[in-house]
Amino acid sequence: MKKFFGLLLAGMLLVGPANAQDEVSVGISLDALSGYVWRGGVIGADNKAVLQPGIELGFGESGLTVGAWGSIFAQDRSVLDGADEVDIYADYSTSLGEGGLGISIGFTEYLFPNAGAGAKHSEEAYVGISLDHQLAPSVTFYYDFGLADAWYLVLSLGVDVPLGEEGGPALSLGASAAISDYGSKTGFNDVTASASVSFGSGGISIAPTVAVTFADKKVNPDTSFWFGVSIGFSPGGE
Repeated sequence: MKKFFGLLLAGMLLVGPANAQDEVSVGISLDALSGYVWRGGVIGADNKAVLQPGIELGFGESGLTVGAWGSIFAQDRSVLDGADEVDIYADYSTSLGEGGLGISIGFTEYLFPNAGAGAKHSEEAYVGISLDHQLAPSVTFYYDFGLADAWYLVLSLGVDVPLGEEGGPALSLGASAAISDYGSKTGFNDVTASASVSFGSGGISIAPTVAVTFADKKVNPDTSFWFGVSIGFSPGGE
């Protein structure tokens, strides 16, 4: 855990001077959640608090972003440290013409520094299509060619509802449904619904969140309710 936070701090120091250039943006985030639910499955243990810090660089109008993200259990460290995770990712997103259609292509390297032999890392590529619409519809196909050797296809929708004047708090509602072939069985994987209220000022944003996930029993035998808060910081933001 110390090594991971050290890497994040080093990254922030390195990108600080670069942020002075208009074409580079920096985003820093920290999520504190009641549990780690990933694609319908509970990671580590249910109802155990988890901290998930991240840092992301955006390269202006190039459409390229790169970042690092981590997940660290704050409880029962002696038992759950094997579920610690560090992800390194890159994404290229661009619009396709003037119809509001966009495409994203990316790659993620999953690292598990405290996992057993043979489970230290995994690789995944993805491609997604989105529509510039008030419901923000998107379809994304993920293929894990590392540990899982499986694919995951998810349809997502979301809408932001202002709760006052422009630039003030907003209620964000999201929903997703997915199929996969995890476990060599193709079919329904999970459905998730979430709600959050975002507050922001001076480049800092705070968003309390609640969510519920229902998954196929081969993924997770129980319905998962989870909640938490997301904090974001964009240096130079208004």
